[in-house]
Amino acid sequence: MHPDLAPMIQRVARLRDEAARPAPRQSLLDEIEDALSEGYGQALEGDAWSMTTEQRLYELMTDADVPARGRKLRALATEHARFQSSVLALRSDLAALRRDRDRLYASSPSPSG
Repeated sequence: MHPDLAPMIQRVARLRDEAARPAPRQSLLDEIEDALSEGYGQALEGDAWSMTTEQRLYELMTDADVPARGRKLRALATEHARFQSSVLALRSDLAALRRDRDRLYASSPSPSG
């Protein structure tokens, strides 16, 4: 079973919505930093699952002795394709959140000291 990326995708969307507001709260930058770290970690977990799945797909394609190989191959290929789409969406959303973070840093007052 692949990692569930939906909660992170939703979290990033919520943070992006909040970052787009005229006066985001001060703690938002910290939350964005945490989400970026966790999100990229989950994307890496997704990459690991994809690599393992690609190896399994290769084995199914090349091992004619596997019973019901066609059904297993189709099911796994479909799951892999859908999951890859989720990983790409997460990475795209994280990149957008990183740009939001940079914009917020640029517009925030410099700490005095």
